[in-house]
Amino acid sequence: MLFRSELKDAILPWIEFKQPEFTRVLNWLKAQSITETKGVFTDLTATVNGFEFVFGLGGIHGSVESKVIESDNERIIVDLDVTSYYPNLAITNSFFPAHLGKEFCTIYKTLFEQRKAYPKKSTESAMLKLALNGVYGDSNNKFSPFYDPLFTMSITLNGQLLLCLLAEQLMEIPGLEMIQVNPDGVTIRVPRLMLAVVEQVREDWQNKTSLNLEEAIYRSMMIRDVNNYIAVYEDGSTKRKGAYEWDLDWHQNASALVIPKVAEKVLVEDAPIRQTVENWPDKLDFMLRTKVPRNSYLKWGTQHVQNISRYYIAKDGKPLIKFMPPLKGAYGDWRKIGIEAGWNVQVCNDLADATLPINYDYYVKEVEALCLGLA
Repeated sequence: MLFRSELKDAILPWIEFKQPEFTRVLNWLKAQSITETKGVFTDLTATVNGFEFVFGLGGIHGSVESKVIESDNERIIVDLDVTSYYPNLAITNSFFPAHLGKEFCTIYKTLFEQRKAYPKKSTESAMLKLALNGVYGDSNNKFSPFYDPLFTMSITLNGQLLLCLLAEQLMEIPGLEMIQVNPDGVTIRVPRLMLAVVEQVREDWQNKTSLNLEEAIYRSMMIRDVNNYIAVYEDGSTKRKGAYEWDLDWHQNASALVIPKVAEKVLVEDAPIRQTVENWPDKLDFMLRTKVPRNSYLKWGTQHVQNISRYYIAKDGKPLIKFMPPLKGAYGDWRKIGIEAGWNVQVCNDLADATLPINYDYYVKEVEALCLGLA
């Protein structure tokens, strides 16, 4: 299905900026006509006060990198996230797939209100969150009943521009540092004496947008990049993202959980890396998993093993190799790809086979990659 959309029709008309860089991005977007939604924002960035904002179809992002940032007696880390951002953008601004009509927003709001009735970590809340957020994703799927590219762009464009409005106001506060911007909000470090000003900016933005900003205070953040970090809340609880995440859902790949678990202890508790790895009590946390498609196979040394296999890095082990058929139209031998290339492993789909000693060097190296270099 062909379409043509003028992006100026998707952008809220009242949005305007003081910062020239944000104004440049806004004007560029308003001048664009699109016939597809993929690749629209390639290399679209704005640098304000030395902080780079990167725009994309999935949302805005930006972050300091390879840093440990802490709250202290003078400065405090504040995280401001918009409550159920993309669904509420549609509800508040009456964005809806054109073929479904404005009643869509009424039904959408009912789902949001239903979700608020349940605890955040409950199964019911997770189910309703998936229903709410899935609409945005499906609006860019031509096989979905929600498909409407202009609706997609209304959400993703205004979502990013409104966060830029928030960031612009915050960055006028003396002594404030931008730490991160993500599709749902911003994280800053600000002088404690300026917290009242942050609250004024927050209230002003909420009044302009009719959206809600949830506040969290962090004791510290250990940041590799925007997608990979640990944040420690005031009460000592921990938020983990990307490579540092180990509290996974059942369907996620729980390989080598010892790596993020030890990394957290190193960064948060200043634990020694090698000693902590070698004394780790749960041997299952050293296990990894690989999976190859049906048209391929795995060999451990000279032995064929099942296509979904569990293993760990082992002294005196053997290489684990994935064999894939030649590329379509090509001739020759099957392609060979090393699993954990350069390291030998012990395959143990039956735990009774876990007889060889663990090669701790691999796990230490991986923990070091998550911890060392953060300044």
